[in-house]
Amino acid sequence: MSDDLKTAMRILQHYPIKPIYLEKKTKNVLKIHCEKRTYALKRTTIKKQRNILKLYSIFHDFPSLGIVPIYRTTNGNVFVNDSTQSFYLMPWMEGSIVDEKNASILFYHLAKLHKKTKQEINIPLVQLENVYQQIQNKWKRNFNLLEAFMEQIEKKWYMSPFELAVFSYYFETRQAILFAEAKLDEWYNEIKQSSHMRIALNKVNVSLSHFLLDPKGKIYFINMEDAAFATPIYDLFLMFMNLSEAEPTVSDQNVQYISDYEKVLPLTKTERLLLVSYLSYPAKLLKLVRQYQKKKSEKGELEYCKQLLRAYWQMKNTGYIALKWNEKLENDSLASE
Repeated sequence: MSDDLKTAMRILQHYPIKPIYLEKKTKNVLKIHCEKRTYALKRTTIKKQRNILKLYSIFHDFPSLGIVPIYRTTNGNVFVNDSTQSFYLMPWMEGSIVDEKNASILFYHLAKLHKKTKQEINIPLVQLENVYQQIQNKWKRNFNLLEAFMEQIEKKWYMSPFELAVFSYYFETRQAILFAEAKLDEWYNEIKQSSHMRIALNKVNVSLSHFLLDPKGKIYFINMEDAAFATPIYDLFLMFMNLSEAEPTVSDQNVQYISDYEKVLPLTKTERLLLVSYLSYPAKLLKLVRQYQKKKSEKGELEYCKQLLRAYWQMKNTGYIALKWNEKLENDSLASE
């Protein structure tokens, strides 16, 4: 028996259940098979306990938001600690993972989560300026690295496959960066007029696989340990990044997802501008160029090329969403004049 399973058996002694066998599902999740029921034993860290308890307190106030319950130990504790690790027990939820065919359901429930937990906060102008300058400086460094890389490879008689691909993507990448920077400037000029900002509970590590659709059609949020309060566009941005790694296709389905979201929680102008800016920015592609240039990864040439192609697809897909949504922003501005 592995050390993980031995630890799990020791932890399960704190619960009134009799395991028949244990099945490892992921690094931090074990499926516990008993005679009549199945459970999920999840591993986390002691540092995350407070955040998990706070999260369940929030969901308790909003019963329409589905979250998998936690079972207490025979002593009434929520967690069982073992060195720096912490464990908790939940029912094993049977259901289907939300996929791209029913992703609109996910955006609807994300909007519900954000709407029920939203708060208005005031941000000092100095803090806003610091955030703006930090993003600006980071993007400027990335752009300078790209320019330096281009100057370097243009001098070569023969480029590597990765270098040749970056060379062919350069113009589109540069346009994406400039557009993202322009929208970031618009966001800053708009938000500094009021210094008001909305925050809401974000899932943070949001992806399609972190939502479960039960046979009755109810959505459950799973893997919520890292949830935190931030601008609601944070979840939206990560969702679109995860949905946009497929081969580029001219489709307005992803654009429609934002409209589905806004039926529940309309975005403010500043939120829309920031979302457009982030979606336009080719962060993944630039990160790969930086890694390749500094040789900080052990990936081979073929793997670099594969990841670069996926990053290019992502840039094209998220860029299309950003352009379509920017058209809506401009049309809304004209209509309000």
